[in-house]
Amino acid sequence: MAYKRFQNTVMESKMLLPMVAVVMAASLYLAGVVEGGWWIQTICLVVSTALLAELSSSNQLLRVVSQATPSMYLLLVAVSIFLFPEIECSIMQLCMIALWYMLFHCRQHDESPGWVFYGFFCVGLASMVFVQVLWYVPVFWVLMATCLRALNARTFWASLLGIATPYWLGGPFLLYFQGPAMAVSHFNQLWTFEPLGDWSMLGVHEWLAIGWTALLAVIGICHYLSSGYQDKIRTRLLHEIFIVTALLTMAAIALQPQHHKLWLSILIVNTSPLIAHYLTLTHTWLTNISYHLIIIITLAIITLNVWEPSLTFLSTMAIQACSFLPL
Repeated sequence: MAYKRFQNTVMESKMLLPMVAVVMAASLYLAGVVEGGWWIQTICLVVSTALLAELSSSNQLLRVVSQATPSMYLLLVAVSIFLFPEIECSIMQLCMIALWYMLFHCRQHDESPGWVFYGFFCVGLASMVFVQVLWYVPVFWVLMATCLRALNARTFWASLLGIATPYWLGGPFLLYFQGPAMAVSHFNQLWTFEPLGDWSMLGVHEWLAIGWTALLAVIGICHYLSSGYQDKIRTRLLHEIFIVTALLTMAAIALQPQHHKLWLSILIVNTSPLIAHYLTLTHTWLTNISYHLIIIITLAIITLNVWEPSLTFLSTMAIQACSFLPL
């Protein structure tokens, strides 16, 4: 039996997710969730976290009982707290998690067009806010054929129908209020690739969030490629889906940083189970040190993200308190 270190005790603790939720709630409050009225984004975050927890447990992404996957998701969202005001990013993350939840039910089930339809309905919904998501569709078909063994004529047409359904439902209203030019410009973005690799638009917070999330993804990928053989074949195939999607998303960020917010939203979802697997199931002295470094650096980035908003919040509270003093 492997020696259980501090990192394993923490990652397997039932208090892990509640503690991380407190950190996330504090970050949101200091970042201005109340002043900004980001209630829809908050609801999407809660639903995404619950759905990711169910995805992890129902598919046994970890060999032990752990809340690491949704916990790491919340921490990575806090690292990228500048994404939170963008409702498109919240919708993107929720749709991506829902997609995996639906498709993972199709593993080796040829007669599963219903799950495929609902999964690709989420893709179609996500493409209405970020049409470049449709670039993933051929990759999803390949992953369905190779990793899920669930691609046939019925599931193929179900996927196309699922993508088209959100446009059928919402398209007439958009065309009525905004006209056909809106639809043309929306799909024209699929063929707009310029500028390529222009990173000048990114600030310090964006660099830190993208770099740190990508580094954690690489750590998780390298760990899984070297030790994934210990998992069941089904679990390994599901993690291969996360790996392929994460690598493609990192390439997309490198080529089109002008869409970094939405690409990063997708990367966060696919990085969470990979780094959770690394932190939960490794137990050497070196990985124990790396665990502490990862947690410390993650919390440091979160603190840096909320530092300026928290100063503004404290100064506002101080001014309001002074206004009640008899001066």
